[in-house]
Amino acid sequence: MVDEYVPVVTEECGPVSYTEQVCGERELPFTVVELPSVNLCVADGPCVGHDLGECQTCSKAMTRCVWAIENKDLTATGTWTVAANFTIGAFGFNKEPISQTIGPNQTATFDFYQIYMVSYPISSAVCHLALVDKAVVDDCHQETRTKTECQNVTTQQLVQKQVCD
Repeated sequence: MVDEYVPVVTEECGPVSYTEQVCGERELPFTVVELPSVNLCVADGPCVGHDLGECQTCSKAMTRCVWAIENKDLTATGTWTVAANFTIGAFGFNKEPISQTIGPNQTATFDFYQIYMVSYPISSAVCHLALVDKAVVDDCHQETRTKTECQNVTTQQLVQKQVCD
């Protein structure tokens, strides 16, 4: 009997960590504060500049509404778009949307107004604001992931062989 080393191939598997860049779009966090609507008389002498409800002889009025949007992101700048619709009885007025770019932790106001003829009994326009586009940014960051990799490992195994003379 003779001792002999023979190569043996086995497959060994184990976890391997790697880092890769992951990119995608991310909506920026924000808050919206709606400021109180203003309804003012803009014609007829002593009524000008007064609240529409205080002046029954007003013939022309203005309704104004404002949103304040704050970008809550700490690093990214984004663009928001707001639209407005004013309704007075059965009539409606769509305003051109306003887009504003807002820096990190900054606030911008979206200010809309409509001037109109007043009918009797006096009633003010109703303003509806809507967010048309929210700010979205391309965002890339590194992520560490784990995968299982296998490889062939060759070892030497001692075997005994019979040798004949």
